[in-house]
Amino acid sequence: MRAAVLSEINIPMTIEDLTFGEPIAGEALVRVITAGVCHSDLHFIEGTYKRSLPMVLGHEVAGVVEAVGPGVTNVCQPKGQK
Repeated sequence: MRAAVLSEINIPMTIEDLTFGEPIAGEALVRVITAGVCHSDLHFIEGTYKRSLPMVLGHEVAGVVEAVGPGVTNVCQPKGQK
């Protein structure tokens, strides 16, 4: 997966290739089609919100569930879809 990674406060993000293992209990692996970067992400970039780095921003995503871990029985769906 390619992602914009924030490694340092107030330094431009870098595009990196990331790899993930299979999902564990309670997790879902989602192939992200698109992601929005919103104002709360700007707070991480500026250092107003503290979080350990590096981190991937863009928590408003749309994608396809590729795999689920043990115990996952449903994922959220848009209204009107089954």
